[in-house]
Amino acid sequence: MNQRAGILSAAERWADAASSVSGIRVLDDRGDFSAPRRVSWAGGRFELAGASETRSPETRDLEARDLGAEELWLIPGLVDAHLHAAWHAFDAADRERLSPDQTHVATAEALMRTLRAGVTSVRDAGGLTAEALERIPEARRPRMQLSVALLDRSSADAAGGLDRAVEEVLASGARWVKLVATAGVAAPVNAGLDPVFTFAEQRDAVRRAERANAGVMVHAWGGEAIDDAIEAGALSLEHGIFLTAAQATRAAERGMTLVPTLRIYRLVRRMIDAGSLPAAFRARVDEAIGSHPEAVRRARDAGLAVALGTDYGTSEQHGDNRLEFDALVEAGLTPQEALIAATRSGAELLARVAQDPAASPDGRIAEGSVADAVILRRDPRAPGALSDPESVVAVVRGGRPIDPASPSETPRQNSSNREDPQ
Repeated sequence: MNQRAGILSAAERWADAASSVSGIRVLDDRGDFSAPRRVSWAGGRFELAGASETRSPETRDLEARDLGAEELWLIPGLVDAHLHAAWHAFDAADRERLSPDQTHVATAEALMRTLRAGVTSVRDAGGLTAEALERIPEARRPRMQLSVALLDRSSADAAGGLDRAVEEVLASGARWVKLVATAGVAAPVNAGLDPVFTFAEQRDAVRRAERANAGVMVHAWGGEAIDDAIEAGALSLEHGIFLTAAQATRAAERGMTLVPTLRIYRLVRRMIDAGSLPAAFRARVDEAIGSHPEAVRRARDAGLAVALGTDYGTSEQHGDNRLEFDALVEAGLTPQEALIAATRSGAELLARVAQDPAASPDGRIAEGSVADAVILRRDPRAPGALSDPESVVAVVRGGRPIDPASPSETPRQNSSNREDPQ
């Protein structure tokens, strides 16, 4: 309690205009940390060279003891590149039982919890509309990029073709076109990896997105759908469970990013074991869990960028995003590589379609970079450190410190315990 009270009193002294912390270790481009140094931010951007000109002369630097810590580490704001922030139940029928007001309250709470967890940027992978997002104050959520809807064969056919479906989501404010190009865990065991769309359809979707300065993200477990996504010019592969070495090499050459979403499949298996999901899902889930780590290692070895994504879509999951970092390490990335995946890789992916690239975070603690960051009291490379809630001292979004333990201003709504098995 005393430790937390110290954090709160220190946070109250931080000025919105300019702040400084001394004796803090800073993440570098290799995923390692500098010697303790001074870091400032002013006007929402980092200043590393010297004191801020806008900083009041009587304002002293905060130190570790001011923040209830013995030592401090600073990493860029985390990026969740695959989240369903407006989903609060496993399937569409359960989600539709919530009223619009209930969904709004639950989504606002989910995004605030996600921000307090250190996630300062999110790419929503379907379900959150631009209109719904506008109702949530920007200061109470991460920076957001939307895909609005998941485009599968049925939604494409309902729109009169994939081209029309793509135009509709782009017109509704999507920065990303989300193509569901293979089946997921809820598909029949014999669904395999058959592609949902033709190469020509994927290529045309990419071209339409590019004309709107948007990108295409492709849900694909493996097979021909991944080959088509690479050749069509998609910017990211979602899941990529059966990604081959040759595919990883070609994807790296095209400048793509893999967003694996490892942990969600373990959560689905737990639900199957508990009897809350059909046992028929078990074979596909087991196959995914067994093969997924190898895909991550193949991507790493090929030089294909890997970005953290959770695929979370229930109220119980939102706010636990940092656990995906542990899953990346367990899959074979070094802690340094996983830190880059959790910060810079995602930031660079989102920057590719940013409306204002100059105002987009670059996932670095560097002179002039957008001041999105997480301050920790433990070295995040240590096992379990980053995922431990007690490790997080503060979250900084655009230079504004946020206490991760402050009480929520929005009540939580009850929802299903079931998970989204994308």
